[in-house]
Amino acid sequence: MEETIRIWAGDAAELAAAADLYATVFAEPPYDENPQQSRTTFLDRVERYRSSAPDFRLVLTWNDDEIVGLALGNGIAAGDWWRDRIVPQLPETAVAEWFDAECFSVIELATAPTRRRGGVGAKLLATLLDRLPYPAAVLSAYSDAEPARRFYRANGWTEVATGLRIGESPELCVYGLRLDDADAD
Repeated sequence: MEETIRIWAGDAAELAAAADLYATVFAEPPYDENPQQSRTTFLDRVERYRSSAPDFRLVLTWNDDEIVGLALGNGIAAGDWWRDRIVPQLPETAVAEWFDAECFSVIELATAPTRRRGGVGAKLLATLLDRLPYPAAVLSAYSDAEPARRFYRANGWTEVATGLRIGESPELCVYGLRLDDADAD
C-alpha cells in the first residue's frame, strides 16, 4: 500500500478526516484526551492558525481514501504560545540558540496506529519542513511519551529542555532541529 503525502489545500472534508485521526491518536496513552473535545480543539486550532499564523502548513498522508497521518506547523510569531509560555522557562543559552531568530513550530504530528514505524512520520516531518524560510524548527512532547521522544531523537532532533510545565499540563520536553544545516547538504 503506497501512501501519498500532500499539503492540505483547504477542503473541509479532508480537515474533518484529519480531525478524526487526531482525536483517535490523542485518545491513546499518555495523552488520554477526550476524543470529541480533542477533535473540536484541533479544528479550532487549524482555523485560528490558518488565518493568523505565518507560514501555516497542514500536511496529510493518504492511503487510498483514508488519512493515516498529519503534521501541523507554522512560524512562531510574537505573542504565541512559544514566546509567552515556553521561552520564559528556557535557559538563556537555549533561547539564544533556538528562539533569537525566527523559527518554525511543529504543532502536531499524528500517525494512525496501523502505520507507525513504517516511515510515515518521518516523511510527514520532511514535507512539513521542506523549503521553509527559517533556520530552525522546534516542537514539544510530553516527557512520558517515550516512543515520540525516541522518534524525534532518531530523526535528528536535539533535546533542548526537559521538565517544563504550563499550568496543570503534563511535563513537557522541547526539541529543536537546525533547518539551515539540512539545506547545506
